[in-house]
Amino acid sequence: MLWEELSSKNFEACVSKSEGVCVLPMGVLEKHGDHLPLGTDMYIATEIAKAASAISPVVVFPYYFLGQISEARQVKGTIAASHRLIMDALLEMCDEIYRNGFTKILLLSGHGGNMHFLPFFAQMYPGINRPYALYTHYIHDLPDEVYKEIETRTGTGDMGMHAGFYETSLIMHLRPALVHMNEVNVKESESLNRLKGIKDAGIYTGYNWYADFPYHFSGDPSLASAEHGKVIFEVISKKIANVLNRIKEDNESHSLIEEYNSSAF
Repeated sequence: MLWEELSSKNFEACVSKSEGVCVLPMGVLEKHGDHLPLGTDMYIATEIAKAASAISPVVVFPYYFLGQISEARQVKGTIAASHRLIMDALLEMCDEIYRNGFTKILLLSGHGGNMHFLPFFAQMYPGINRPYALYTHYIHDLPDEVYKEIETRTGTGDMGMHAGFYETSLIMHLRPALVHMNEVNVKESESLNRLKGIKDAGIYTGYNWYADFPYHFSGDPSLASAEHGKVIFEVISKKIANVLNRIKEDNESHSLIEEYNSSAF
């Protein structure tokens, strides 16, 4: 159920049908090589949320692009809002979702650059006294058995990190008209291995990604296909439907929130 397609009259019934769960699919606007659209992460997150909601009914919020993407400000088309704004805006969106009747909100990210931002955002909640349960999940955080299924069914173990085989295949399946394989320059996808000593020591800086991939492209997409994308899409959609079921079955979070909020000084 897509939020924007519901009417005000049937909205409350859809909240009930969703068991109070709303999914906010998140991406960003950023370069994905020269062959994929800027909205790649948003398209993938939204379509997977829609497919998963067909299996386990929830309401899917309109796709959301205000994520963390400071490391790509140097390439055209990127929208890299300040960290203060993305924190404040996301909190207001979640509060509005709750005001409309949802008691469980899943931030479903299709963008790797949100992997630090969203857990940090969730960690803010014990300090701000909100009554709804907030969850975060990265679409591409797959268990080993799921990766193995994809590798077996597609015949490749090289998924690529950014605009490689995996993401290119997905967009070929979802939005084929937006894929331009004639623009691929595989040399630009190779790691420059800068800051190697820093990273090998387990040290993180905000430039780690840029040091390796200044062209914002990682992985060889030459074997990508719409058929492979369909396989990947179906596997991940089932996995996300299971995530939704786990959230619906969660009977502890709200009592923990109440307990914490009543005991916090």
